[in-house]
Amino acid sequence: MKIRTARDIGILIKEARTRRGLSQAALAKMVNTTQTWVSWIENGKPSAEIGNVLLALTTLGVEMDFQIPPAPTSADHHHNADERHVDDDDDEIPYKL
Repeated sequence: MKIRTARDIGILIKEARTRRGLSQAALAKMVNTTQTWVSWIENGKPSAEIGNVLLALTTLGVEMDFQIPPAPTSADHHHNADERHVDDDDDEIPYKL
């Protein structure tokens, strides 16, 4: 599933939760939050704290595989000169989920 919005994450969490037969309250207890928070997330609340969202996903057994696109070629660079990008010399990823 491609994730593009907070709503997409909410749909993913709800699907993973229901496949495991968990209520919103049960998931909330597992991640030390409230049923209201789970409901907000499942409905796509865009201001949710990322750490809590990642904890919920991990608790539900959702595997996350983030992929960084390849560096643009010099021809691409000229066409997208106004885009911000990560420093080309920084090949290290600071952490792994």
